[in-house]
Amino acid sequence: MRGSPIIYDGLWRCLCPAFDKLGLRQAVVAGHDIKARRSMARDVARRTAPSRRISHLRVPGRHPMTTLASPEPPTMEWRNSTPSTPDGGQPPHDSLLRPTPPTEDMMRQASVTDILAALKLMRQLEGWNCHGHQIDRHDRILLLVRHLLLERRHPPTFLIYECLMDAMIDPQGSVKGIRMLLGELAARDMKPSSPICHSALAALSIHPDYVLRQEVLDTMQDQWFTIGQEAKQSLVLGLLRDEQYELAYLRLSEMVDQNEAIDFWVYDIFIVVFGQLGYFDELLLLLYRRKSFVDEDKDVASLLYYTLDVCSRAFHYRGTVFAWNTIVRTSLLQPSDGVVENVLATAARHGDTALATEALDKISGRTRLLAHHFEAVAEAFAANNDMDGAFHALCVMHKNGIPIVQANTRGLYEALRRSPELIHIAEESIRSLVSSGQQVPVVAVGVVVELIAETQGTEAALDLYNDVPKLCGEPASSTTIQTLIVSSRHMETTRALVKDYAALIAAGGDEGPVRSPHVYNSLVISCVEADDLDLAFRFAFEAIKAMGRGGNEEASEKRDLSWAKVLLQKAGEVEDARIWTVVDRLREQEGMEGEVVKILRQARLRRRAADLGAK
Repeated sequence: MRGSPIIYDGLWRCLCPAFDKLGLRQAVVAGHDIKARRSMARDVARRTAPSRRISHLRVPGRHPMTTLASPEPPTMEWRNSTPSTPDGGQPPHDSLLRPTPPTEDMMRQASVTDILAALKLMRQLEGWNCHGHQIDRHDRILLLVRHLLLERRHPPTFLIYECLMDAMIDPQGSVKGIRMLLGELAARDMKPSSPICHSALAALSIHPDYVLRQEVLDTMQDQWFTIGQEAKQSLVLGLLRDEQYELAYLRLSEMVDQNEAIDFWVYDIFIVVFGQLGYFDELLLLLYRRKSFVDEDKDVASLLYYTLDVCSRAFHYRGTVFAWNTIVRTSLLQPSDGVVENVLATAARHGDTALATEALDKISGRTRLLAHHFEAVAEAFAANNDMDGAFHALCVMHKNGIPIVQANTRGLYEALRRSPELIHIAEESIRSLVSSGQQVPVVAVGVVVELIAETQGTEAALDLYNDVPKLCGEPASSTTIQTLIVSSRHMETTRALVKDYAALIAAGGDEGPVRSPHVYNSLVISCVEADDLDLAFRFAFEAIKAMGRGGNEEASEKRDLSWAKVLLQKAGEVEDARIWTVVDRLREQEGMEGEVVKILRQARLRRRAADLGAK
């Protein structure tokens, strides 16, 4: 009599999804008898049953973290260590573990014992070597298990489930596969073994699912399984992969405090991920500990180079200095040009002149130095309150024929503004450099002149201003004289500066940067009060040009036309027709029509009132 057909269950469907769903609830092999433990089966089934709320939840904006791959790459090397060897000198399962997947004929020729031996060998996570080649562990396990179940009708034993759970550790695995395997064990009244639970935790560190991870831990506690080093490592990596960074770091710190052995690659993963996230202080703590285990190691060198890259890019000073001292000053590695540029910028921001000089030397040995290189070094000296070094860097820049503009001196300007007591020292540094034969750029001297005028008044800056041609071989820049005019407190000083500006700066020669609206406002009014309408109209046209630039934050300043009122009144008194050109250009500006009309109306009223008063 013909036996009943075999009905395939969920394990078979996991291996071959084409099978009928109606057969998923029944056993694979007739007579497969395992002692039933109903209470435990129901408990495990309840914990491992797929949850619609959890397993199908998708969090928007979450990206996979490729740095948290399994401790082994997807393709694993293996070492042929089975003692049984036939007369030919080749292990019986050698053909099953070659780099090329075995064909169906090759698997049919192998015995079930050989296939099981190959599966057991693939469960070893370390020490594989097959003549320098690698195999895809995930696909090879599924291939051999599928052949055992479908072709050889082998019952799904614990070894089969353990191997399949190992396959889930691969990036090609999934939470759905882990749940299915645990659900099948519960349906068969099979308690998950310790290897299955450990493999499940390792797989959940790649495919995070917080609820399922907790269910596996509960199962291990119920069965008194030891939660050892590997399980704890899988837990912290699962938390890290689940983007619970603070909790993952806390758990790892607890393992460190308890002096538990932690694999090096766990530290490596945390270091790389924290570098990507910007947790540089925590990164350094882990890197110190990682380096203390093996000082001379290519992996440590790679981590140090990575630390130098990410820390210098984010201007993290401690991390940059530590990595630079460890790998660059010891000539362990040579950083790329981009990394050295970032190190130079970090040194400039934090005032580390030694580091900035070293970085500049490396750049000069590879390529031609540019303006921003010298600017960074000058900024580093200025941030360190070393005025001699800052001005010397600008002198070297000028000597190398690199044009120096006002933007190159902003670091020096900010440092002096933060510490006004350094302004006098900066002036002494300039005079000392000139006396030693150095040619100080006029823009650098202008920075000190402007700061003296802004903090102490123009009159206090006149001595250095008058010495600019002697110190630099050329007169002060237009920007410097403008600042002196605005900061002047006495009309005689203002008239002298206006006269100097008109004589030194030709019409159209205002080569300096565009000033803010309130500066032009003050310049026009100062020139009107000094009875120099020619210069007043020059600044008026510059003010109108500046109205078309800038952002919304200057909108209120742009609408301040107090300078136009003063200029209109003065031009009306002397009947200067150039004022109508100013009025026409103001009307062309967006939103200025109403303001201009209002100013003209007020001017007429004042004029009429003056005429009536005269009568």
